[in-house]
Amino acid sequence: MGSTYRGRNESYTVVICKHRHATPVTFFHTGPTFLRNWVILPCVTISKRMAGAMTGILASTLLTVPLLATPAHAQTLAEDRPSVAPNVFFPAVARRAHDLKTPGKRPGTTIKAGCGTKVVAAHPGTAYVTNSPKSGPNLVTVVTSAGRTTTYYGFMKSTSVTNGQIVQAGQEIGRVGRAGSAAPSFCSLYFAVKNNFGKDANPTRWLARLVGKPLNTTSLFGNWGFVVASMNTLGASHTRYGGGYPTYDVRTPGQINLLNSYAVDVVGLQEFQRVQRDQFMAVSAGTFGIYPDDTTLNNPLDPFMVDNYAPTENSIIWRNSTMELVSTDYIRVPYFEGWRNMPVVLLRDRATGRTAYFINVHNPASGVGYGDQAMHRAQAIAIERQKIIDLRATGRPVFLTGDFNDRAPAFCGITSQMLAISPDSIPSMSCAMPKSNGIDWVFAAGGARFTRYARDWKPKNMKLTDHPIVWTRVHLSE
Repeated sequence: MGSTYRGRNESYTVVICKHRHATPVTFFHTGPTFLRNWVILPCVTISKRMAGAMTGILASTLLTVPLLATPAHAQTLAEDRPSVAPNVFFPAVARRAHDLKTPGKRPGTTIKAGCGTKVVAAHPGTAYVTNSPKSGPNLVTVVTSAGRTTTYYGFMKSTSVTNGQIVQAGQEIGRVGRAGSAAPSFCSLYFAVKNNFGKDANPTRWLARLVGKPLNTTSLFGNWGFVVASMNTLGASHTRYGGGYPTYDVRTPGQINLLNSYAVDVVGLQEFQRVQRDQFMAVSAGTFGIYPDDTTLNNPLDPFMVDNYAPTENSIIWRNSTMELVSTDYIRVPYFEGWRNMPVVLLRDRATGRTAYFINVHNPASGVGYGDQAMHRAQAIAIERQKIIDLRATGRPVFLTGDFNDRAPAFCGITSQMLAISPDSIPSMSCAMPKSNGIDWVFAAGGARFTRYARDWKPKNMKLTDHPIVWTRVHLSE
């Protein structure tokens, strides 16, 4: 027997078997902060009355957890709650913006705000601009995937997106007005939602539940996406004589387990010294493909190997079951007293057949015995930016991962002129630096957006490395 229980944006499916010879069953926990979670439970012999009681008790216990987890979040009005991409945003950006909670004959609600107030996409997706007699000539619809979460923005006096444009959560799509026959006499925004089943959802409740949290779907552009990450593995030479971290042979198996726990599909690795690479590939036993590969490393005449010291230290790995290698390339960047070749690969997502480029870099740090490296880092950023521009000319999305040893100079150098974004930033002509940042980054240029993101210090806390892992669930739109 099975029952599904829902609490806010979490749902649980509980299955109880009627006889002891039944196969094991699965308890599913799905929610916006989980990529995928499951626990296999053994079946037990149980009476119908006891089954009902146990199911009720279990569900009651489970549903209590998310209710108690974030009381402050739940008590803050959606319009007053801060958010960071790719999480859900309140659509009108103004201190006095206020949801009047008016869903009734029409499925949407009216959000009162001053004329000209910025309107932003509540979530990532594809924007469409249409003319509606009731909602005005600037009705914007943002679609995640066909038949799934879709939001509508009406009464606007202007739009700042074009038909078919992909948008980031929090990206401006228009300005508040009072256009349309259904608009009230005051300036306002009409906001409506269709849920993951294509049904009208109460927009007030939807905003109250999700603003500041991940969208309650990981379907975007018609696909479930894949996980891209960047991780500095802490070179073996740095822990040879202690220093507060275990040696590489202890840390490497833990790093593999960590990457598998995140279900990563593509990872840019830095400080990946040869002994670490050898152990990693042996322990992971064919799970991942890698570039530079063995053939490249064993051929001193390969262009990647020529005049390139420590060639394994910057590598790209991909999960063979989900990604397929199409081609390889590299770029040369200045590094301390010489140059290093940084890997570039073109990969195909097996689930969709869509392809994207991936670049992984490590720019030189200052204060480690080689003086101030700011000039070399600036030169490296310029080279990396130009490579993105060159690869974007093919029409394919481009991802850049790495330890840049810079915050604003790296972010602004890569993202300005709307060339690229990080998962937690908004497209900008200048430099829309996210509040939470570091020296490790994942950037995307072109047809790609995100549904999950974290700068996670778990690997440092576990003494696996001295850096966070930066990971994101990304979706290709083309």
